[in-house]
Amino acid sequence: MKLLPCLQDPQCKLLLLRSCMGVAKLLFGLRTCQPHLMANAVTCFDDGLREAIEDIVVCGGSYFGDLQWRLASLPMRLGGLGLLSARDVGVYAFVASRAQSCVLQDHILRNSGVVKLDVDYQQALEYLSVSLPDFDIGGISNMDTAPSKPQKTLANALFDKIARSLGEAFDLSPRQKAVIECLKGPHAQDFLTVIPIEGLGQCMSAVEYRAILKYRLMIPMYPEDETCPICHKACMDKYGEHAVHCKELPGFKYRHDWVRDVLGDILRRAGISAKKEAPVNFLTDPMEGRSTLRPADLLVFGWAGGKHACVDLTGVSPLAGLRESGFVAGQAIRKAESKKVDKHAKACADNQHAFVPFAFDTFGSLAPEAIRLLTRVQKVVHSSCSSTGGQGFVFNRLGFAIQKGVAAQLVARLPALLM
Repeated sequence: MKLLPCLQDPQCKLLLLRSCMGVAKLLFGLRTCQPHLMANAVTCFDDGLREAIEDIVVCGGSYFGDLQWRLASLPMRLGGLGLLSARDVGVYAFVASRAQSCVLQDHILRNSGVVKLDVDYQQALEYLSVSLPDFDIGGISNMDTAPSKPQKTLANALFDKIARSLGEAFDLSPRQKAVIECLKGPHAQDFLTVIPIEGLGQCMSAVEYRAILKYRLMIPMYPEDETCPICHKACMDKYGEHAVHCKELPGFKYRHDWVRDVLGDILRRAGISAKKEAPVNFLTDPMEGRSTLRPADLLVFGWAGGKHACVDLTGVSPLAGLRESGFVAGQAIRKAESKKVDKHAKACADNQHAFVPFAFDTFGSLAPEAIRLLTRVQKVVHSSCSSTGGQGFVFNRLGFAIQKGVAAQLVARLPALLM
């Protein structure tokens, strides 16, 4: 972990830290030794892990506190960076290992007189019950009722409890609560597992990648009192929220066009015929005149029942206009998707075309129609490849494109503060 700074590439650092230097290095010990025997090793390991991710995100700077560490150490499905804490894994690893091998133990020890619930296992169960008081410990200790995948079952129970109790452990603001909910959105964390490949646009500069991590971990990036130099209507808030939803800033269009270009390239590589900025001569707002005709972001030929499909992209910020209460994660992209349908679906149908809205937000969450489109594209990719690997290639690449577009908006304003 201490050698990671030699890379000077936060994207590669995070991938290596999670995949090659994370808790997997300690997992065998955690599964085969009683928790109290691993206490010192767990503390030492977590100190190193926290120091490593802190260096990746803020490079020795400020504002990486206990909340940021707690978020980073959550599984990706719960909005974290997947850098699981050894202390958390140690809660259930030994018990899970014993429960998983209870049938084999019984077979080996059936004539030895050794009881199933020895002192070591009993102590480990008591340690587990402290962290998971509502979990049925009795079901784990009995091989007839033990779950088929005890480690996954216990891990899910523990981390779900930790995620639910964040509001009790930390004094969260309305924005912080909203961000945490957004990070749990469908496909919001896909970009984290992307391998850096420059030819596919899957690389960010160090400044951009750190900006994205800061944005998601709620680390301040801007002075609070600076007015937006373009729209002159709002304050450039310290978390960069205005920078990613102000439509007058040049990065707003760049993000849209970049995601469109990557989606077009994904379709091309999958062997799906599509054209960018295709003139179709009927896409307009019903409230406006025919003089406002615009091209389709992507025209996918023969996509829906033999009809050409007009794919219209729209990116939104779920935190724009955030109020003290009433926030619902995913509402912004569903509303944006519905607006696109109301605006263009009838015109497309009248002209023998299908219409596909493609809505996403600044955290990478996707609306249902966008997920449907990419799922179908992923199936086409799988049918064309002999390899069974890369199950999430399409979603990962598209998610990375969204975050790269957001990063460009963040660093375009005050890049010097993000170095």
